[in-house]
Amino acid sequence: MDDRPLLLPLLDEALTRRGWLEPADVEAAAREARVPLAQAWEAVRFYPRYRTEPAEKRLLLVDDPVVRARDFARLWAELEDAAPRAEARAGTVYSQGLEAVGPALVIEEGARWRVFAPVQVADLRALAVGKLPPHELETLPAELARNDGVLFEAPDPLPEFPGADTLIAAVRDAGLRGLGGALFPTWRKLEAVRSAAGAKYVVVNGDESEPGNFKDRWLMEHNPRLVWAGAALAARAVGARTVYFYVRGEYPAALERVEAARTALEGEGYFEGLETHTFRGGGLYVCGEESALLESLEGRRAEPRLKPPYPAQAGLFGRPTLVNNVETLAHLAWIAAHGAEAYRERRPKLFSISGDVARPGVYELPLGTPLAEALEAAGGGLDGLQAVLMGGAAGTFLRLPDAAELPLDFEAPKLSGDAVGPGALVAFGADRDLWAVAEGIAAFFAHESCGKCFPCSLGTPHLHAAVARRERGPQLEELFLALEQGSLCGLGQAAPWAVRSLIRRFEGVRT
Repeated sequence: MDDRPLLLPLLDEALTRRGWLEPADVEAAAREARVPLAQAWEAVRFYPRYRTEPAEKRLLLVDDPVVRARDFARLWAELEDAAPRAEARAGTVYSQGLEAVGPALVIEEGARWRVFAPVQVADLRALAVGKLPPHELETLPAELARNDGVLFEAPDPLPEFPGADTLIAAVRDAGLRGLGGALFPTWRKLEAVRSAAGAKYVVVNGDESEPGNFKDRWLMEHNPRLVWAGAALAARAVGARTVYFYVRGEYPAALERVEAARTALEGEGYFEGLETHTFRGGGLYVCGEESALLESLEGRRAEPRLKPPYPAQAGLFGRPTLVNNVETLAHLAWIAAHGAEAYRERRPKLFSISGDVARPGVYELPLGTPLAEALEAAGGGLDGLQAVLMGGAAGTFLRLPDAAELPLDFEAPKLSGDAVGPGALVAFGADRDLWAVAEGIAAFFAHESCGKCFPCSLGTPHLHAAVARRERGPQLEELFLALEQGSLCGLGQAAPWAVRSLIRRFEGVRT
């Protein structure tokens, strides 16, 4: 096994000590991680949290689909006015998994990151005289788990390992798929890594950066034991001895709770024979792509790899690696404890529901639940809604009431061309400006492109400019196709989906 220290944690240690990195810090980290100095500097310049000089105080308005539809312009104007008087710089930061409790503000001072939600115009005005908003958040409220879902319950007792054959067969019979959005059959990944030779890894993908999605954040902050149990069971099933839990870099409380759960389970002997680690993610949307995540773990720029080979064949440090999403592994642990039949009877799936609903939060609903029923559970009546953004930023707008009976299931794309994705549903009332939401999504993709492939790095800024101008027509469709067919990973491929669905479904225009 590769026992060398990882680069990013070493850089993080230096960053925590001072608040920024000196050249000597980067040199020391590169030396200890045994990577070329040029690679270390590439990482420092690629990941936004690494600064090489003292950071100025920043007031950052969180930009997500919910606030874009509401008071984004007004809040931003107030923040721009207040920031100079607060001796700070105004800016924005993309979705922090706070759609259910926002609008949100981040105050950044050096290495300190404080989050306040909800904030109103009056709160931003008060910043000018040194008064902080009243609602500081470290974690999502536990009460955002709105119904009696089994995935909200900590495992007691912890599920025992039933043997590789039994577990993989149960996962296959249960019909579990990857719940980060890809929906690939989980048992196939397990079997592929199990059949590979040599040392192996399991990596938990907790880099939840999809605007509109926050169910993984809730699990990491409030039920990490269930996720760790799934990771340990999966490792035993495939014959891996090392597990890395990769937590989104902007989720410090989640990282702390995941680490606390790891320490507790290690003390209870649950990880016997396994080596487990938590890892702070790189802080970019592209890190959620499984091969880019592995690049990040290895201390390089988080850029997607060409496939094949797939991670199951050559993943972390070139070895067979099982990469699974947080929610997927929570389901796996529940299946191990209760069996495939009980799982099929419930068909559970977590949905992040936000926007113009009375009770935004995380809901466990059976797959196949009609869209209208999911919205009604969250207090969103169809009479007052015009649309739902399904799947987050990498999703599509559904027109209401036309899509009211659409089943929230893996088969939905065959019926309508729309994917459930990670399970994000953002509802918009009749008076909301959907073009403002689409513009925010386009800006997000342009900002988050890693730059590796030209169709995405050049195409997403053009898409943002076109949406800002409210363009339609054949040239726009050519841009859509260039992004979808030419981009290396799902970031660029999905960038036009929301805009295309908005034009076709709400204006009746074939672009």
